[in-house]
Amino acid sequence: MPDDFKIPPSRRTDEKALRDAIRTIGSILSSHGDAGTGARFAVPGKTVKVMADLATNAWKAKTKMIDSSSGEARDEMKRVYRHIEAMFENFKEIGLEIKDHTGDAFDYGLPLAVVAAQPTQGISTERVIETLKPTIYWQERMIQMGEVIIATPSSIGKPYE
Repeated sequence: MPDDFKIPPSRRTDEKALRDAIRTIGSILSSHGDAGTGARFAVPGKTVKVMADLATNAWKAKTKMIDSSSGEARDEMKRVYRHIEAMFENFKEIGLEIKDHTGDAFDYGLPLAVVAAQPTQGISTERVIETLKPTIYWQERMIQMGEVIIATPSSIGKPYE
């Protein structure tokens, strides 16, 4: 990439501006090699961190728009939610995968940071009960480790063996 390449500052702050920025990043990255053929190229660490931060913030916004009982976008969020979904499509286009672990079985060998463990009666194996920060992959490489809260089997009321 030429040293004089600069993205002009934007004064737009709407969803379209964010989608445009994601597309610009994707086109810059794809112009340096085809990720599908295994080609790799140097990308500044700050760029990778910003990509992970953009994806994390979009994920946080998306989770706040969803009704926990139905799994659908809340009525008052439906107009904005479609823009968030479009952002997730843009993320896929540039090779970003955002993994929410909530509800997954947990294994201590997984690359996840456990922030808290909550003893829970009635379960026999550990499960992720809340994702605090999603795991982010870019071109199949982890660029952000997820942070989770897990439920662990409770020993309350069990006799000692």
